[in-house]
Amino acid sequence: MPKANQIYHKRPNIEKSIYYAQACKAGNMLYVSGAVSWDAEGNIIGAGDMKAQIKQVYTDLKETLEANGASFQNVIKETVFTTDMGALVANNDIRIGFYEEAASAPPAATWIGCASLAFPELMIEIECIALLD
Repeated sequence: MPKANQIYHKRPNIEKSIYYAQACKAGNMLYVSGAVSWDAEGNIIGAGDMKAQIKQVYTDLKETLEANGASFQNVIKETVFTTDMGALVANNDIRIGFYEEAASAPPAATWIGCASLAFPELMIEIECIALLD
């Protein structure tokens, strides 16, 4: 179990009520929990709009990485869960843009189609692992 100084809460009230951390450090590794398209209060951003959800999720991932001294350059593994693979593929340019902005080589990645996520309006959830400098 990680120690208190090894965890990061992006939305503390939500995360603590569900009992998870947005990210945990272990040695020089950062494990980032599945990010979804939520605002600060946990309201869904872009219901039914994959483009809006992808932008929000990658923005959240960027903020989580930066809060832990990392960027997309540090991401070595990414797992994407989606309820609409076609929409994800059609909007992959947004994903690529976040990695290119960080001048990053692509990470190992897995895309998984699923029937649903935690809430029916969510279309995408992304978790990642980063190697810290």
